Amino acid sequence: MSPEKIKEMIQVTIPDSRVEMSGADCNFAVVVTSPSFAGKSPLQRHRMVNDVFKAQFESGELHALSIKTQVE
Repeated sequence: MSPEKIKEMIQVTIPDSRVEMSGADCNFAVVVTSPSFAGKSPLQRHRMVNDVFKAQFESGELHALSIKTQVE
């Protein structure tokens, strides 16, 4: 899975988000900043991003994704 595809999937699901990427192969790190995270706990914000890739984790297309979230 390409970094561009990961970024696109997050931005489609969380339209007002900014996504910063790092990593390679199947191991990536993202920092997602969004006003949609306002009022949500860090765990809720993490789940919002993680849920975007549920099918990719299950299929093995994506093996690891380090997620950091920030409220804009």
